[in-house]
Amino acid sequence: MPRTAATLQQRIRLVPFEPSLAEKYQVNASLSWLISGALTLNFEVLSQDGLRELVVPQPLIDGEQHNGVRRDGLWTSTCFEAFLGLPGESRYWEINLAAIGDWAVYRFSDYRSGQAEQSQPVPPLVHLRRSQHQLGLEASLDLSPWWPQGICPDIALTTVLDRGDKGLSYWAISHPSDRADFHQRSAFLKS
Repeated sequence: MPRTAATLQQRIRLVPFEPSLAEKYQVNASLSWLISGALTLNFEVLSQDGLRELVVPQPLIDGEQHNGVRRDGLWTSTCFEAFLGLPGESRYWEINLAAIGDWAVYRFSDYRSGQAEQSQPVPPLVHLRRSQHQLGLEASLDLSPWWPQGICPDIALTTVLDRGDKGLSYWAISHPSDRADFHQRSAFLKS
């Protein structure tokens, strides 16, 4: 039976699928979920060498992102993600966020199957902060229209970094198989 909770907070340093990138980048992620259905996600990418090679949508401005739209395929470039699973069930949801405020929410009936757009009546509120060595994104979402009331989710926080000619890198809480796969429930933190 799923555990009920008033709040869930998690802060974690993500690890790259490609271990050598841990020397160049640091990716932190945190989540705050309230029984009301309010979800706040925070992601931070840091690099002492700067973030020049990171490909992000343009034009990028600091502060609240007012022009974000629902868009598929965000994971093909720099993207911040959260996966929420119903404890004890195969159903789960994927939330994708881009630095310019574009977003998508999908539901799955089982591992990589039954994918459908999840209705999100109020778009996420996305706030961006940047410096030469840091890219930070905070997003607030109201999940109450579709998340089961009072059920604390299993979670996975993930990031895709687009490094241009050097390709995509995949960051997660853990990588339990020989390929980067954010959908594996064994990588979700249990509620």
